[in-house]
Amino acid sequence: MGLLDVFKRTRSGVVLGPRTFSLVVAGHGIETRPRLPIAAAHLADGTLVFGPYDLAAAREQDAVRNVLIRPGAPPTSALERRAISENSIVTYSSAQRGTTQLVLGTGMRDHHEVLEAISVASQPPLWRILTDQIELPWPASFSLRAGGDPRAEHGAFHLAYEGSAHDTIHFYGPLVGDQIPSPEQLQSGGGTRIDAGSFDGAVRTVRHYTFEGDATALRYYYVALDAATIYLVRARATIERCRLVFPAADALCAALRPRF
Repeated sequence: MGLLDVFKRTRSGVVLGPRTFSLVVAGHGIETRPRLPIAAAHLADGTLVFGPYDLAAAREQDAVRNVLIRPGAPPTSALERRAISENSIVTYSSAQRGTTQLVLGTGMRDHHEVLEAISVASQPPLWRILTDQIELPWPASFSLRAGGDPRAEHGAFHLAYEGSAHDTIHFYGPLVGDQIPSPEQLQSGGGTRIDAGSFDGAVRTVRHYTFEGDATALRYYYVALDAATIYLVRARATIERCRLVFPAADALCAALRPRF
């Protein structure tokens, strides 16, 4: 039984979360709207690299397009396209030295194949992910993969530690009423329950439950959006990487908040 089967329960008409999805990445004085589907990496130094969701297919078609965002001080004027010559690397920046700027991949003349829009905004020096429903911090060393379909098996987006296909953080919701699984039902994902705990969240106390198998551990979080609505967040990692993935998921869930 998969995790989505837990949500179905006895009702065939249950819909998980919204039918539409939008994504904005905000921080360091700017907001940008990636063109979906998208994959992006948050490097340890704070740099973001946006690129194709299916890198192998893009390489086969010779269509790899990347945009790098280098964080700096918040710009106070619009980011404008700049190029020294027709063949030079294109950047988007204000005229202020040391402010956040975009750098386009070799051969690219504008950002529109990768980013739908960029704008200067009052945003703190922290990268955050904003969707239709929630906002959350984007931890360094985690890649963002956003297909954009809220009805997909793994949700509209997820985070992956160092790009791993296994060490991931997934988001399911918003869930209300009998859509919300009990802790006992979560065990259908595999493993033996070894731990339970709680910590303060942005809205209410976040409860979490940890399950461990032979090689993989899972931690589920119930993150309240209001008195009746939650997001269920699942962190999954190999036993060796739990100590890296779970603390990041803890911090992320403590800060996750609604946008409505």
